[in-house]
Amino acid sequence: MAWKITPLLCLLVCVAAVGAARPGTQLLNVCMNARYHKEKPGPEDKLHGQCSPWKKNACCFVNTSIEAHKDISSLYRFDWDHCGKMEPACKRHFIQDTCLYECSPNLGPWIREVNQSWRKERILNVPLCKEDCQSCSPTEERGMEVSSMDSMFWTAGWKELTLQERKDMPWKLTPLLLFLGWMTSVCSARTRTDLLNVCMDAKHHKAEPGPEDKLHNQCTPWKKNACCSARVSQELHKDTSSLYNFTWDHCGKMEPACQRHFIQDNCLYECSPNLGPWIQEVNQKWRKERFLNVPLCKEDCQSWWEDCRTSYTCKSNWHRGWDWTSGSNKCPTGTICRTFEAYFPTPAALCEGLWSHSYKLSNYSRGSGRCIQMWFDPALGNPNEEVARFYALALTAEAWPQGIRPLLLCLALMLSLWLHD
Repeated sequence: MAWKITPLLCLLVCVAAVGAARPGTQLLNVCMNARYHKEKPGPEDKLHGQCSPWKKNACCFVNTSIEAHKDISSLYRFDWDHCGKMEPACKRHFIQDTCLYECSPNLGPWIREVNQSWRKERILNVPLCKEDCQSCSPTEERGMEVSSMDSMFWTAGWKELTLQERKDMPWKLTPLLLFLGWMTSVCSARTRTDLLNVCMDAKHHKAEPGPEDKLHNQCTPWKKNACCSARVSQELHKDTSSLYNFTWDHCGKMEPACQRHFIQDNCLYECSPNLGPWIQEVNQKWRKERFLNVPLCKEDCQSWWEDCRTSYTCKSNWHRGWDWTSGSNKCPTGTICRTFEAYFPTPAALCEGLWSHSYKLSNYSRGSGRCIQMWFDPALGNPNEEVARFYALALTAEAWPQGIRPLLLCLALMLSLWLHD
């Protein structure tokens, strides 16, 4: 039997290893960004009734679990009894569905972003065990999908081996197992490590990141591993630095509370070695690379906008269109100095429009591991390292054909049938 299945097993293991290279750990033990969900899962000892299975680690609060058991709860004002009294045996499934939706921290692989007023994320196509679905009504809006795939490996029988076949199996399979181990390591070692711990090819960036003990003021969080030098960090704190001859005060003096965000933005740009997944080549005389659509944590963007809304500017895109005849940036003819809020009516307009989409406003919060933090406490480590790893793995997974997972499933079924011959 061993020699008959060797080629198929090799292919299965390699494909499984590649499939496993998706961003896994970031999808584990997480809560959705939705109306009543906690930001992070944790113990809730007093969860009510059918929600109590999640009390050791839950995304829901006690009050949410209580409301989930009511005929018409205050959560969504949804009534199970819209066609007369629902039978208790049926209702308990809907309560359990709600408990799973609100409380489970194990739905990460099926979380998708949505644009809805009451939630930023939902679950989609969660493979619900067929036994659970058999006794309940469809729950399409929640995102459940009954899947015969889940039970395929459990319902498939296995050929009973003779005593002699069992004795012969170890020495027959040893070379195969060694080969499979090697194949697994080769197929798994395709993470985009070239996107981690790198510096951009730009005007003032170092060729490689490294320690910079004397970084100045707001740039100090990167002193253990930086793409900027101490001199660059000092220049970034000046009203008009020698780096780009750019002045914040093109419409009068910028308020200090606002300016500190621009300094921090510059420190992140010049010093961070964790922006690799978003680096793009550009054809500009002063740099060969830039970053694009970096997912900036929503709190960092919100506070930037809040602290700058009453300062003044004359442009909504600061990358281009300035009058440089004086040697530094001046408002071009025909523009008017107005408040930031006039040019940037929302946090997204500021963070995304200011530098031609260098940033993208993320739905994720600081500490989630899914968005870049402009501000962080270096004593607790650099959280952006984890974020860069997450998106580097995502880019690795995207590089493989979309049909790999279904192929693995089909091959596994073929193997099951083969062993029955």
